[in-house]
Amino acid sequence: MPPDLHTQLGPLSLKNPVMVASGTFGYGQEYDQYFDIGRLGAVVTKSLSKAPRAGNKPPRLVETPAGLLNAIGLQNIGVEAYIAEKAPFLRDRNATVVVNIYGYTPEDYAHLARRVEESGTGHAIEANLSCPNVHDARTSRGATMVSQVPETVLEYTRAIREATSLPLYVKLTPNVLDIRESALAAEEAGADGVSLINTLLGMAIDPETRKPRLANIVGGLSGPAIKPVAVKMVWNAAQVLRIPIIGMGGICTAADAVEFLLAGARAIMVGSMTFRQPDAPMRVLAGLEDYMERHGFKEVSELVGAMEV
Repeated sequence: MPPDLHTQLGPLSLKNPVMVASGTFGYGQEYDQYFDIGRLGAVVTKSLSKAPRAGNKPPRLVETPAGLLNAIGLQNIGVEAYIAEKAPFLRDRNATVVVNIYGYTPEDYAHLARRVEESGTGHAIEANLSCPNVHDARTSRGATMVSQVPETVLEYTRAIREATSLPLYVKLTPNVLDIRESALAAEEAGADGVSLINTLLGMAIDPETRKPRLANIVGGLSGPAIKPVAVKMVWNAAQVLRIPIIGMGGICTAADAVEFLLAGARAIMVGSMTFRQPDAPMRVLAGLEDYMERHGFKEVSELVGAMEV
């Protein structure tokens, strides 16, 4: 009998723990030619705001050693266009959908969560409180992300929680001194789980032109370079949280995914690797099942927090 990959994220049941990270998978249509997206544990949409956003001016992507810097700036079609144009495709594919939302105020987030629930276009909400790419580094000195301040995490999460009964996961920034503080604030405010981690802040300069490689100057670093940081933060948070953790940051292979599970994540997301290898999530899923068979694990939940010290 094959191992049981069923995963429970609070009130949300997934067929397996392999998800795709917001911002790297669009709304699923681009990847449908490579594999059946309905086989994923969940599709996480690109961030949605109340109105469409054009994002930052280019250049917005820069490769770095073992990573990728991006400053897309949350370009998206807006929640109403998503409901009308993108959600029907995901429904037709029988995908479990986690809708990632982004706003400027607690009221924005509450409105977005309410619209997703009213329209029946998502099985859960992921609240992006941690995008580093929405401020121009030239003019926003000292700007902070919502999830850098635990009190603000508490305020925003409570507003979203009051607006929807859907499962709610809060995506937190790693650009803090102690991830446990913001994670505990999300838990206290009623989140059903946390997503760890978003990108690390970084920048790159062209030595020949002496100009920044990103028009926004600063961007978010993702990819294998950040995996050790992400694994540690998942492990830190798992020591204090009662709610589940979704781990991400540089996952390229099944072995990477297993690291996050052993550190305490209950599910994982594949992100930047899909740009290089579109079917990477399916490879991770197949590899995870093979790992469990080789090591005698009957249920994927047995791996969660099972690091031996």
